[in-house]
Amino acid sequence: MASNYKGFSDVKKEHYKLGVLLTEETKKEILGDAFLRRVGYEMNLDNPKTFNEKIMWTKLYYQNPLITICSDKFAVKDYVKETIGEGYYVPTIASWDDPDDIDFDALPDSFVLKVNWSSGYNIIVKDKSELDFEETRETLKKWMKPDRNSYYQYFNWGFKHAKPVVYAEEYLEQIDGQVYDYKFFTFNGEVKALFIATDRSSASVTFDFFDRDFNYLPFTYGDTRHANPLPPKPRNYDKMIELAEKLAKPFPFVRVDFYEVGDKIYLGEMTFYSGGGLLPFEPVEWDYKFGEWFELPEKMITDKPVAFESIRIAVAKANRKTKASLTQFRRNFIRHDELQRKHYLTLFNVIRFPVYFQNYDGYRYAGINGIQLRTRKLRKVNRKYAPLPAPEFEVMTPRMAYMMEDKITMEMKKHYCEQKGYKQLKYFPNLDNPQSYNEKLLWLALHYKHPDHKIASDKALAKDWIGERVGYKYVVPLIGAYDNVNDIDFDALPNRFVIKANEGWGANEVILVQDKRNVNIDQLKAVISNWLYPWSSYYYNNMCITDEKPEKPLIVIEEFLDLGGNQYLDDYKFYCCNGEVKFSMIVKERGSKTQSRTFVDRDWNVLPFRRAGKFSSTAPEKPANLDKMYEIAETLCKDFPFVRIDFYNQDGQIYVGEMTFTPGLFLRFDPMAWDFKLGELLDISYLMDKSE
Repeated sequence: MASNYKGFSDVKKEHYKLGVLLTEETKKEILGDAFLRRVGYEMNLDNPKTFNEKIMWTKLYYQNPLITICSDKFAVKDYVKETIGEGYYVPTIASWDDPDDIDFDALPDSFVLKVNWSSGYNIIVKDKSELDFEETRETLKKWMKPDRNSYYQYFNWGFKHAKPVVYAEEYLEQIDGQVYDYKFFTFNGEVKALFIATDRSSASVTFDFFDRDFNYLPFTYGDTRHANPLPPKPRNYDKMIELAEKLAKPFPFVRVDFYEVGDKIYLGEMTFYSGGGLLPFEPVEWDYKFGEWFELPEKMITDKPVAFESIRIAVAKANRKTKASLTQFRRNFIRHDELQRKHYLTLFNVIRFPVYFQNYDGYRYAGINGIQLRTRKLRKVNRKYAPLPAPEFEVMTPRMAYMMEDKITMEMKKHYCEQKGYKQLKYFPNLDNPQSYNEKLLWLALHYKHPDHKIASDKALAKDWIGERVGYKYVVPLIGAYDNVNDIDFDALPNRFVIKANEGWGANEVILVQDKRNVNIDQLKAVISNWLYPWSSYYYNNMCITDEKPEKPLIVIEEFLDLGGNQYLDDYKFYCCNGEVKFSMIVKERGSKTQSRTFVDRDWNVLPFRRAGKFSSTAPEKPANLDKMYEIAETLCKDFPFVRIDFYNQDGQIYVGEMTFTPGLFLRFDPMAWDFKLGELLDISYLMDKSE
């Protein structure tokens, strides 16, 4: 399945279309073909020696989740901020998930639009009045299509799990017209060399290499010419080395690119696959020299294997040796239904599985649930076979779930979890043999019942439940709980308070009233009265799958906790598995536009993944009373297989915010591999044994 030479856009589309055919061997074959054609010698990944070979090796065998963050041209800004501080990247004006959401009227007269997951996806706008807004949106949409991910440009793994984001940066004319681009080659946290690119946006781009001491290195890289005269040493050279080494510290290799604008340094990007591993050195000895600096790490594979991949690979190998047997298999077992115009795999003349066909590279493949068998070589292809239809998922409204509650069977609930899980988690959850965190959480929601669930998860009733176990001083003071908004005496309330639904979830059913004088009380009543419908609870919003059915909807009013001066309290969310705190999420600046969410392990080391919201790559400051929080959490969680317990810390005083037994249900992890790593921390096997 070797690729012929094409433009990068065509290469991406070709590799994307291969889909499940992209086995490790297929990728090696494609990379090897391109490597020989572009670099000029046979690629050896079993014993890589050169720089380019080792770049190719890392694409296939080094899946460090932090690389995903640092490859992402938008997400890397958080990493830069936390590692070397602010002021080293071009300021962001705004970002969007959908180009249709861009409000061009709100943007300044000049700016730069970019898409985060590939090189060259930027639009420089010097004068907004000359910009065609609709044409710009269409271009951005094209760049955000799945087949435009840089992963498919010869399998740059760091981009594989990136989510496409459009963002606008401030326009700095000095960078647009920049002559010099400083690219530091950093191995195990140490700068060994750099090259300076000049006229980088033109066909006459030049590359000139220097060692760490800025001595000129006499070779070419990628068949580019040299500048004449050579570019001068940058004013902030020593500072650039210092910053590059701080940013590169966690990685065996990364190229850190900077611009110098006056006395300011700006990060261009962090590149883990310099030249895609396809730029030749001349003379080739320098490829080996850079390869000596490049010390490969242990293999790290964090991607979840594709279902049945081992079976498919085994069948593919067998196919090459036993074509006649597979052809006979096709003749004996695959039947065509003339009435439905579909093919089926028939076993024992009773069981039928739908089969689809795909033609590629001169061969025909039969596919069943992700397994593909190469059945025969094509002589002539006269028809195209339609892909599988898009899966449908119809959400049952909370009101409908309330009305249909006694008719919703366990099988229906399971289907709901599977369908919604596939839509939002991006894989089909296995609820018969759950392995991932989300799969186990869904299993617990469906099958595990506990008499204290309804009490501990109720934001009104939980206050006594918590206070009796750990002390009332750890409970956020309650002002009142009401089943009728007209019973609330708003005049008697303090100027600052928090109002929430006892069975609500997330920010939708929590209102922070920071100054009662600025609140329209009638409008507030109208909003919170909606929370009193029984179907407004989390239970009915998820088709009755959880064990958290409210006894009675209530409006809860609490004291407002803060640090004064409009400073937001940090929110510490402890994930407790089998009676122990296993990992935590710290939400900083909750309720503000600068909110960030960082996951840490029990020892307060950052876990390099995100679920939703802005991610911080460094751990927030560890609270002085962390051990006490752990003690309280483990006292409260000891009777449950899983619960998330939230804390606030107000000037050293600990408060329990809430207890949640199904937090973030259906909320995916990015990278996905962490869903399965975290699943290892939660043991529900003893519960599953009892349910059988």
